[in-house]
Amino acid sequence: MGSCYLTPRFGACSINLKDNPSAAWIPYREEYLQEMLVLEGRRGMGAFCSGCPMPNPTFRCMDDDCVMAGIMCRTCIVEAHRSLPLHWIEEWNQGHFGATSLFNLGLTVRLGHIPGGPPCFYSQKSRGHFIVIHTNGIHTLNIEFCACGLSSEPRNQLLRIQWYPASPLDPQTAVTFACLRQFQHFNCLGKIPAFEYYRGLETMTKSRQRRNPPDRYKVFLRCVFQWRHLKMCKRGARGHAASGIAGTALGELAIDCPACPQFGKNVPMTCMNAPPHLARVFPMFLTAMMLTLFSFLYTLFLALDANFRLRNRMVSSHYKSPTLGDGWAYLVPRAEYEDHILRYIGQDEMSSCSGFAAMFLANLKNVKGLRVSGVGGCICARHRVWQGNGIGDLQKGERYCNMDFIFWAAIRGNDYLCIAVSYDISCQWSRNFWSRMDDLDPTIKVKYGDGRIMFMIPKFHLRAHKSACHTKYSFNYAPGVGQTHGETVEEGWSQSNKAAAQTKEMGPGTRAMTLDDIFGFANWRTIENLASSTGKGLNRVVKNLIFDQDRTYVVLSYTTQYVAAIMSSISDISLCLISFQLIELTSSDEGTHFKKMELLLAQEEHSRLASGLPGYPSSLCVFVAEGIILQELFITLNKYMTPTQELELQRRQTNLLKHITHFRGLQRLLMPRLADVISEKDWEEIECPDNDKPELVKLFLPSDCGTRAARIRACVGELPEVEVKLRLAEAEDALEGVRDGLRARTATSRFKVQNVTGQVGNTRASGIIRQIDIRIHSRKIRYQLARDALLRVRGHGEWEDRLKELKDSDIRGLSERVLSKAEVEERGQLRERAIQEHGLEVEDLYFQTEGLYHPVQGESRHVLSWIWWEQPELGDGNENDPEYIDAVRVEYCKAKARLDRWKEEVQLLVEELRRMSEYSLWKAEWWLSRRPGFTGMRGTDGLSEELTEGLGAFALQQACFHRDRSVELDAAWTPLMRHAEKVLARSPDIDILAFELNESEEDVLEIRKAEENV
Repeated sequence: MGSCYLTPRFGACSINLKDNPSAAWIPYREEYLQEMLVLEGRRGMGAFCSGCPMPNPTFRCMDDDCVMAGIMCRTCIVEAHRSLPLHWIEEWNQGHFGATSLFNLGLTVRLGHIPGGPPCFYSQKSRGHFIVIHTNGIHTLNIEFCACGLSSEPRNQLLRIQWYPASPLDPQTAVTFACLRQFQHFNCLGKIPAFEYYRGLETMTKSRQRRNPPDRYKVFLRCVFQWRHLKMCKRGARGHAASGIAGTALGELAIDCPACPQFGKNVPMTCMNAPPHLARVFPMFLTAMMLTLFSFLYTLFLALDANFRLRNRMVSSHYKSPTLGDGWAYLVPRAEYEDHILRYIGQDEMSSCSGFAAMFLANLKNVKGLRVSGVGGCICARHRVWQGNGIGDLQKGERYCNMDFIFWAAIRGNDYLCIAVSYDISCQWSRNFWSRMDDLDPTIKVKYGDGRIMFMIPKFHLRAHKSACHTKYSFNYAPGVGQTHGETVEEGWSQSNKAAAQTKEMGPGTRAMTLDDIFGFANWRTIENLASSTGKGLNRVVKNLIFDQDRTYVVLSYTTQYVAAIMSSISDISLCLISFQLIELTSSDEGTHFKKMELLLAQEEHSRLASGLPGYPSSLCVFVAEGIILQELFITLNKYMTPTQELELQRRQTNLLKHITHFRGLQRLLMPRLADVISEKDWEEIECPDNDKPELVKLFLPSDCGTRAARIRACVGELPEVEVKLRLAEAEDALEGVRDGLRARTATSRFKVQNVTGQVGNTRASGIIRQIDIRIHSRKIRYQLARDALLRVRGHGEWEDRLKELKDSDIRGLSERVLSKAEVEERGQLRERAIQEHGLEVEDLYFQTEGLYHPVQGESRHVLSWIWWEQPELGDGNENDPEYIDAVRVEYCKAKARLDRWKEEVQLLVEELRRMSEYSLWKAEWWLSRRPGFTGMRGTDGLSEELTEGLGAFALQQACFHRDRSVELDAAWTPLMRHAEKVLARSPDIDILAFELNESEEDVLEIRKAEENV
């Protein structure tokens, strides 16, 4: 959408709202301020009461619900607020409004009877003033509880009007449900501490009442603590169960991931029943072999990691701050966990592989005065959903005993076909894993000991490991993992880390309840957007698959002759890559082809003269070679030079003039009729050159003469063919120069990341990389000049299969990928902003804009550039070079693995969308079975009519939510799922689908923030 322009009523100039939205408001700000000041007076409504004819009313309500009520007398304002007792009232006195309250005006809140009905004749006043904490402040009220024979307890009367009593026995303080809900959202989303929130309520009260409210901070904390617990129990349907809250099982209150395989919920109990989408793509009966082929669709992907920011000081105790519902949600059960840890007090294990040495550094942390040095977590590696009983405290660093128990607690009680575990130190953790599991739970080995647990390392962390880990634990080469990156646990920590400061000073029970609530809220937000994010991901992946298939098949066609033998014996890509580690082509001496061709042409001229054939006035080879060398000198001089380089520039220009003079002498002998085929203006430049700028002189080699007839007329003998041979050699050397520069840039960049620290060192390293980029750029121009000359002389032909057009996007290393369109646009915007904000000139950005292409790394989207698929010429020895063949085989395996991962990702995403729909339907039925009278639920006998209706209404409401979610998901993404199936099957009748993904700015910002944290 283009820029929006608005012409203000009082302005003459158009205002660009896109760049500066407030510019349209500035002309009206005086008007806004005046209207705000009008609200400080009576706004012309002070003549009569808005509720009765009484003149000169003096009271008004300042809450939003009563903004249209006007000004009232004392009686009317009290009557109007009998059902709105938590509003702030102001009184007109001595020409201005001052603070008062409904308490001062005599309002009494009567509970236990129908609102608006007759008061209770046996009402009982609360002992002292009753304090209510609400979203707009802290209020003091007069309360009368119903004391009839059929009345309930005061706590029940408060709960019926959604006021949470601070005490169950003789409540004197209550917190409104609205206040508790608001704080819970602010705390879980923005991680606002309770202290800061309560201070905000105190500040609002003081600004209204001009007095300090009573201190109820500790009471507020107690209510929040209990509220979190009750909300989890309510969402887990514990109020419906006959066993009540006390019958809650371990991990039962955790929110499940609807996209992960859960047998009996979203996956059939028997895997022999194929998912619907596989039945459509492969309509034949699924045999045991095919079941194995598609078993990866039922793999559970988990990610483990430790977080040393969620610490906890030695504050309070478990007796003073108990845990409500120990192990019922996300934290592991404390007693069982501590018993396990006590068996490994002396355990001190460290990583010897990872460059960042997470375990070693963690054990060196100062843990004095800390009850907890961090937490370990287990999360869904594909959907970022925390697992039930998947969070555990770390007492002293990241030890195996802690992570073993957390992993075991997350998977126990469930059966999975296969589990892929992503852990940044899997190479160490997987050692002796089964022996440790035998000590913890021998049944784990029985279930998964036959290779049904895969150990992986997250993609971002993999580079810090030793090279031996780069293939064995890589998501890029493991079959059946799709495009899983394994870094979701880092994204999860980025959300919870904001609560580190407040949870560090909490008691153990309060901290446990807070973390359970925060992790549960994170799961809820993730699941609410999961269908949309998965559908959008499928849309992107299908596009990538279509694009990657064509590119990868081209790469595979280049390498078939080298890999046929090995692929017949090694079917597993990962095994092939382990056998052949990545071998980058070694650097060769630049200029080898050109020198060899010069030598060959010189030998031919010598043989010609020795055989008695007539010679030429000068050597054809020397003339053309000198012209090509001059062109390369032009490249080095025809660039921006700083004033400090002027002396060197002058010297090089003088030397260049000497070479040009010598070249013109040879040109008159070997191109005697050049004047007949070029224009008079060009001939005049040859005769009277501009000696001030020799780098701009035109040389007019045979390739510059236009047509073939013009070259024959202007040149002697075989001069054009000599240029063709030297241009071919020049192009080969320039291409090799580009490859050498890319190798040097890759090695330098890796060395810089791993070894260089500090501003000075990084500045120098960046300067070296810049010089390498300049060299790559000059070789690119040399290649383009040589290829253009060949195109003019030879025209289009088979030689272009070997010497293709060299684009900026082709200049990338073996381990680099090309920038996407969005990334290119983003970098362009950043460059323009740098020019505007910092005043950079075009010359300062020269090497950023003219071909110096900086690709980014990413194996899943990496396709090898054609410059690395050099077809060895017969007779040069490369076709039988074992090192070259091994490198080609490795690249074949990597290309095939990339294509396989994209295909698997499409299948996984389609299956996950299907599972989400199935899970929602199952959950809807599950909630329907929670209604009173069903098996295991509360019976209708002994329950009040109100409670029975409430239990049934909540169960029906939740069932409707889940059923509607399934319907919406099917309606939104079924066409895309079918389209993806056709793409996988390479069906000829693929339609073009158009989806409006509507990615909001908030979603994009959240995704970018998560990526930055990773």
